[in-house]
Amino acid sequence: MTYRFDGFHGRALYELNGLPEEVRNGPLLERLLQLLEAPWDAVPERADQTAVRHAFFGAGGEGMLTLLVDDKAETLRILDILWMG
Repeated sequence: MTYRFDGFHGRALYELNGLPEEVRNGPLLERLLQLLEAPWDAVPERADQTAVRHAFFGAGGEGMLTLLVDDKAETLRILDILWMG
């Protein structure tokens, strides 16, 4: 099952504009495509809820995404992007 990408939250959209193009079109895009196929591969923020999850990206895990996953609607939305590379 493939989830549908529901876009970037306003904050993540702002952060996306600050990322180098090679990061946006490389490791970030690759990780997003992986998460659309397997959103459960991201770690829940808290054990008692699974809607907000975190996933790392980049060769050495230099980036972290915060995601909102709606299992009922089968959608994934990026809330926050952190890049330390």
